[in-house]
Order: sequence, then C-alpha cells, then structure tokens
Amino acid sequence: WLKTLLLGTGATATASAAGLAVWYRSLTSGEPLPPSHWARQPIRQIAGRSLDNDLQLTLFQYQTCPFCCKVRAYLDYSGLGYNIVEVNSVSRQQIRWMNDYRKVPVLYAAPANSSASGDEVVLKDSSVIMSALESRIRDPSQSLAQLRLCYPGIVGEEGGKLTYPNRYFVMQPGQKLDESKLREEQKWRQWVDDVFVHTISPNIYRTLPEALDSFRWFDKAGDWEKCFTPAERALVIYTGAAVMRLVSMRLRSKYNLHRDVRKSLYNELDAFLLNGVGKRRFRGGDRPDLSDLSMYGVLTAMEGTAAFSDAMDNCPKLRPWFGRMRAAVSAREGGGRLAGAA
Repeated sequence: WLKTLLLGTGATATASAAGLAVWYRSLTSGEPLPPSHWARQPIRQIAGRSLDNDLQLTLFQYQTCPFCCKVRAYLDYSGLGYNIVEVNSVSRQQIRWMNDYRKVPVLYAAPANSSASGDEVVLKDSSVIMSALESRIRDPSQSLAQLRLCYPGIVGEEGGKLTYPNRYFVMQPGQKLDESKLREEQKWRQWVDDVFVHTISPNIYRTLPEALDSFRWFDKAGDWEKCFTPAERALVIYTGAAVMRLVSMRLRSKYNLHRDVRKSLYNELDAFLLNGVGKRRFRGGDRPDLSDLSMYGVLTAMEGTAAFSDAMDNCPKLRPWFGRMRAAVSAREGGGRLAGAA
C-alpha cells in the first residue's frame, strides 16, 4: 500500500508523496543490521523447549499477518520456545539483511551461545517453516540445516515469483506412512493458503469504517506503539485503511468472491468445517494436524474484527472447533512430541 500511496495523482498527491519519500528513505538508510542483532532484541520471548540443546528460534513477523499467525500457532502448539521480532511494516528494516527477500514470516535459528558465522539456518515461507520444523520433530536425526535443503526455492519465469514446490511435504525418510492421510492434510493446507486466505482482506476491509476498526485492532494487537512513532502509527492506520479498502475491492474481483463478501467467507468456512473436519474433533482426527493449525492460525489474524464476529455467529460449527483448537494450542498439547528435546 505504501507504493500506491507514494505514486499518488495530481499536484497535491505528488507533493505529499515527495515528503513521504524523503521520510521513507530516512527510515531505510544505513547498512542493514544482521539477524543476530535483532534476535538479541526481541519484542517478546515465548518460553518453551528447544529442538537442539541451545538452538534459539527467532520469528521475524507482523503480529496480525495471517501467515505469521500460522507459524505462531504451530510453535505454540508444539511447545517450542522462540523470540519474536516485530518487523516495521513501512521500513522493514528488521529484515533488510535479506537482500532478495522482503516478506514475513522468516524463522532464524542459531545457537544461543555462539556467534560463529555459518551456524545459522534461515527458513522462509510459513508452510516451509511448519513442514521443516515438523520434519525435525518427527525425526530428530535430521538437523534443520539438512532439512532446509529439502525445500529449495524456485523463481518462476513469469513475474519472478519465488515458490517452494515441496512446502507441504513433511520429510520422514524410512517411516511407514499413510499416504491417503498425508495427501488430505497437504490438500487442506494448500487450500488454506490458496483459497481461504483470500477471503480475509475483502471481509476485514469490507467498508471504510470496518477497515479503520481493523487497523485500530492491528495497532493494539501488534503493539505498534513499540514499533512506530505516533506519526508513523497515524499514517499506517488511516492511510492504510483507505488504501486497503480500495485493494479489497480489487481482490474481491480478482478471486471471484460473492458481491456480498461475507457469503464467500461463510461458504469457505463451511467447506472446511463440513468437508474437512466433518464429525471429528479436528480435521486431523483426535488431535490437530498441520491443516488444523494452518486454518486456526489464519483465523486468529482476524479475531478482533467485525468479520470474525459475524463468522462466529453465522457458521454454527466454527465456534466449537475454534474453541477446541484454542484450548489445544494454549495448552501446548503438541509438546509431548518433543521426546529427547532439551
């Protein structure tokens, strides 16, 4: 949205854009600081167990980004300890150490008591992060450094988009697997990323008042007062709400959503709850699987909005499933899988 804002139209917009451009350059000037610098200055520290002795996990994120919420849901459910670095969504200075990548979430794993170069592992893409960590938990003989090589990024010929073909695969060499169950889990994980997530923005920014309310909630949930100056917060909230309202209308058309976008939201929720979860406690059965955690995570991104409240009231099966997921994640019920972890 910042790029859209800076382009502007007309003399007034051009003058405003020029001033904003100067301000933006002031935020992004100087040499990028390494990830180890930011890892030592987290905004929050989540207590938990470690994958390997002194391995420290640091999540670079936006608090209310659906894909970041997915990763936090997984980390919390799995009982893992991690630090959180909140990325300034305007300057993105906390992730400028990645020359060719400007997205979140990013997981940085490094020995807590070592500063030796080459010991770090960087995982990008929410689904890659979840798959790699799950692979490590299920087979502790595999290191994160080894597993990272199983998820190569490929830059497409058209548009240069970076994709990860293996991102929904959990690596379990030599183990007897239920192929049908795995395919279903992968299918619903991909559905969350490729279908459901695209209903979120058109719904939380459905009207300008709703867009403003959503950004005010983001401000509160994301502790923006710790990451932004008052002027920056005002710019992000008010300009962001206006721009995202316009963007949401384009997204509704792009993804062929119903004119009443709430209907599309309810339809997709029912698809997951009726066809995915069905009569089971979770889509994964008695315990959440990666598709449950993905869906729960992206839903928490919109939890403080009018769209979420409406969904709770209009999708009867959502409230009980969401409640079970919240209880499982809050209790860190997946932590028992960390046998042998520190």
